[in-house]
Amino acid sequence: MDESGLSGQLLPRHVKPQADELLSSWLTRLSLAHGLPPRTFCAYLWPAKQIWAGDIDRRATTDLLAVLAQKTATSLRRTFATTLKAYEGKLCEVINPYSCTNWLLLNAMQRQRRCLPGLQYCPQCLRADATPYFRRYWRLGCVTVCPDHHRRLLDRCPACREPVNFHLLPGDTDTITRCYQCQLDLGVAEAPALDASPGHQRLVACQTVLLEALTTGWYQLGAHEIVRLSHYLRVLHHLGRLLVTHRHADYQRATLCRRLEQPYFAPCLPSSKRWALEGLSVTDRFQLLLLLAWWLADWPEQFITVCLENRLWPSDLLRRMPSPPLWYEQTVQKVSWWEALKKAIQKYDDE
Repeated sequence: MDESGLSGQLLPRHVKPQADELLSSWLTRLSLAHGLPPRTFCAYLWPAKQIWAGDIDRRATTDLLAVLAQKTATSLRRTFATTLKAYEGKLCEVINPYSCTNWLLLNAMQRQRRCLPGLQYCPQCLRADATPYFRRYWRLGCVTVCPDHHRRLLDRCPACREPVNFHLLPGDTDTITRCYQCQLDLGVAEAPALDASPGHQRLVACQTVLLEALTTGWYQLGAHEIVRLSHYLRVLHHLGRLLVTHRHADYQRATLCRRLEQPYFAPCLPSSKRWALEGLSVTDRFQLLLLLAWWLADWPEQFITVCLENRLWPSDLLRRMPSPPLWYEQTVQKVSWWEALKKAIQKYDDE
């Protein structure tokens, strides 16, 4: 064994992945356990690869995972389960390792995006952990609250406002929860607590069901319908974009905010509309998902009612959505039918 201590069949420090731990979190904990910065540690294991040059949580290859599984005496199946690729078929049909994927937060590891928050966290979860680590579902843009502690997630250091970039921590760091910039322990932060309002409680319930659905691939829509989770999230994403990028998005959001008695908000959009949702801050996504959770509640009656009240027609609801899920398309057509009926009744009354 050389002076690095990394030449044996197994790594000297036995660090296993925690429940739903993110691959990059596990790699960072492994690195710190060996007293090395993550870049240096990974250069020993994979000398021909630049592990931290891109989104390792999405781009990890089978060969890379096989080495990690062997060195940590962890099954390849369990090792693969730390990656975002393991969400494929549930979060969406295909997770492309090199392009923007619906509801996967943008990778903040790349230098050009380092100012963007690509990972969320719950401080209370980090405090409660015997061994603190970052969850895989904290990379999902459709999740903005902690279902265990009923608090909103954070996506930046509360002291210096830098996003979470634990792969930049020095090797002598005592815990993965340190901010790489100012060294604050993120576990001591205080996330905003949710209140007892119907909107907040509805969002907690929706996200709890969503996280459970990530294990089965099926989502309970309304009282009597079960749909594929990937289809539901595709519709949720489409409607979210509509409330952010549509030409009348400001009016639509203002109307829904009044109905829910929520303060109006204008999301700070990223430079590219391709990242319209994935590039939003956790605060903006939280407010957006409050509206979406209410809009899709009591499916399909409330959806149709809101569309009619806000003059959202099939041309808006289906634009840039090829091959929509059948259950969604059929409901959208009812919006058109109800509008035609409404016009006919109005014409009759006028006569």
